[in-house]
Amino acid sequence: MSAPQLLFSVEEAFMRLGQAKGHGCLLVFNTQEAVHIFVRDGSVISATVGERTGEEALDRALSMPESAYRWIPDAEPTKASIKINIQEYISQRTKTTEARFGKTIKIDVYEKREKKLDFQYYFVPEETPTSKLRVRKVANVVGREATCDLYIESFQVSRRHCLLEVTDRGLLVKDLESTNGTFINGAPIKDGYIKEGDRLSLGTYILTLRREKV
Repeated sequence: MSAPQLLFSVEEAFMRLGQAKGHGCLLVFNTQEAVHIFVRDGSVISATVGERTGEEALDRALSMPESAYRWIPDAEPTKASIKINIQEYISQRTKTTEARFGKTIKIDVYEKREKKLDFQYYFVPEETPTSKLRVRKVANVVGREATCDLYIESFQVSRRHCLLEVTDRGLLVKDLESTNGTFINGAPIKDGYIKEGDRLSLGTYILTLRREKV
């Protein structure tokens, strides 16, 4: 069985869980083994693969060849045996020692360079008109999975519902094969541009786009 196509690498998904302070289990697997990484409030509280546990199991998950992953929200381990801060672990892991020169270099694999945005886009949910969902990056995944850039807690919204891309023409919306569909001003779309004042519907969950000059 071939591995499913993933929007993020295992490392990126793990990093996003630390940023979003997700609660559940990140199951990292290939055809031979599986690592269970339980997280809560930005920390790993349990990690196991075979007889390996803790940081050893965590290291294995992030170096496992041909791996895929699955997020299981709200899952709890039998016993919370460790506490590893995800951000600190990632920061430490992105540094390596170049043995030949005896110096430490930083590998910027987790920080993708983003172009400067001319406008600040944000969405106002119809259900909570006093709140704002800001588009902070060039490419943003919207969904009800904790690792998404714009997290929406609604069962109308798929785990990874759509992608928002800031382009020179404006804000582009791409549906990610969502269950309940993506709509701009009531019209179903696979991809299309949305402008200020337009209504973006994720199923029946409605947001209005606003923008302001940076």
